[in-house]
Amino acid sequence: MNDSEKWDRLFKNTLASDMEPEEELNQSIINRFKERTRVKSGNRKRLSVVLLVAVFTLVLSITAYAATQLLSSKEIAEHIGDRSLAEAFESKEAIEINQTVRSGDYNITLHGIVSGTGLSKFSSSAQDVNPDRTYAVVSIARQDGSPMPDTNDSEYGNKPFLVSPLIKGQKPWQVNIMSMNGGYSEIVRDGIMYRLIECDGVEIFADRGVYMAVSSDRFYNNQSFTYNEDTGEISPKADAKGISVIFDLPLDKSKSDSAKAEAYLQELLKEPSVNTTNEKVATDDKDAELTSEFEQLKKKIPDGTVIPESVKEVTYDDKGLINYEYNDWKVKISPDQLFAEGQTGISDAVSISGDEGKYMALQFSRDEHGVITGKVIDLN
Repeated sequence: MNDSEKWDRLFKNTLASDMEPEEELNQSIINRFKERTRVKSGNRKRLSVVLLVAVFTLVLSITAYAATQLLSSKEIAEHIGDRSLAEAFESKEAIEINQTVRSGDYNITLHGIVSGTGLSKFSSSAQDVNPDRTYAVVSIARQDGSPMPDTNDSEYGNKPFLVSPLIKGQKPWQVNIMSMNGGYSEIVRDGIMYRLIECDGVEIFADRGVYMAVSSDRFYNNQSFTYNEDTGEISPKADAKGISVIFDLPLDKSKSDSAKAEAYLQELLKEPSVNTTNEKVATDDKDAELTSEFEQLKKKIPDGTVIPESVKEVTYDDKGLINYEYNDWKVKISPDQLFAEGQTGISDAVSISGDEGKYMALQFSRDEHGVITGKVIDLN
């Protein structure tokens, strides 16, 4: 497997639980997880540093917390470099929510949601399977104003955080962001963490009821939420050890499609074959190993050694793409995929290459004059 393939695989969201539900439910989760939780994002290598962050305590209250201080869904999409999706978040099809829940020392805000086909310029295998996609933005901020860990901080990504749609009437350990071909991108701006999630379209379930769940887990956890078998309702668990938040999504019921919803669920809940499961178990193990290795290497960057001759100002081609070359590093990429509009300093993107204990990292930075410089860092 080449380096590009490794980082593409690292971006797939294998969200694993730290807490065990009952044995029967756990097996159901495992089976569905092995079969369904995959998102390829070849165009999102700049987001290799995307991780899970945040732990909360359970104290809920709805508040009109300073929505004006936060970036909008459109702005988050722009920061991530997806201008097509940014336009979608401004369209009449988008739903602006801006609802905040206070939990412990944090404010969790659901900014907005939009659904449709062809909304994002970034394609994935999940879109090939189901082109109807839903995108939503959630942010996390500390109430005391202290910043969330930045992407370059050693604490970034150490604690789990789950954002997932859940469908009323469907067992949440079976139908969630993992089984619904989900994925996410994440950035930290001005000390606030923003997560842009995507998954199969949820509007077909509008007549049933759709939630957006947030918890301090990597994987759906029965210790964080309660599912009422009789009513199908899902609610926060009163004695949850971490955050447990449920937002009701104000979807347009006229966009529901019962027939399509039933067909989708039948396909999603279809049990995988034994051979397929065994194969994907092995693949997931490799993904987990790659993710762990990448995170350990990323933490070495601040203490790494910059190779002086690798520090070069980039050039541009006639299409506006930047060009950087040093030894075996040859990069041609749009500046928008490295920096948000007006952003200066070190790019959130990082690329790491090497093997057998010898690794190098490539980073880009942009100064106040717009000059972009690349450098290679020896991590050994």
